[in-house]
Amino acid sequence: MEQTEELIPHLFRTEYRKLTAVLTKIFGLEHIEIAEDISSDTFLMASETWGIKGLPENPVAWLYTVAKNKAKDYLKRNTLFDQKIVPHIQSRTSEIEEFEIDLSDQNITDCQLQMMFAICHPSIPSEAQISLSLRVLCGFGIDEIANAF
Repeated sequence: MEQTEELIPHLFRTEYRKLTAVLTKIFGLEHIEIAEDISSDTFLMASETWGIKGLPENPVAWLYTVAKNKAKDYLKRNTLFDQKIVPHIQSRTSEIEEFEIDLSDQNITDCQLQMMFAICHPSIPSEAQISLSLRVLCGFGIDEIANAF
């Protein structure tokens, strides 16, 4: 455990910038936040996984593999969004222009409940569910959530 606590900060200092640079090349400089998010999420996953399962045989290769898989998943989701959701939204453009946002107490409550169910979807890791719940539903800041973890 102690070895993991020392290794992750070291790897973060040496590998985070490399991962982010490679991912930025894929997503483009205008989307550097995507590259940073994937890199950060990779290190979060490392700290969680390695703390439970122990260090992998090659920690740097593990980081690169996880980051690569996360980037592929992101690109797949974007492709699906572009192919399935965007055409539907574009076909409803006239409806959207006349769209009224309902900010009644009942609608706000209903939307929060829907958000809670969406955040608790089984495909989302439990740590992410907690973080999202605290951020989106409770209004906690990122620093507050990080300190809580």
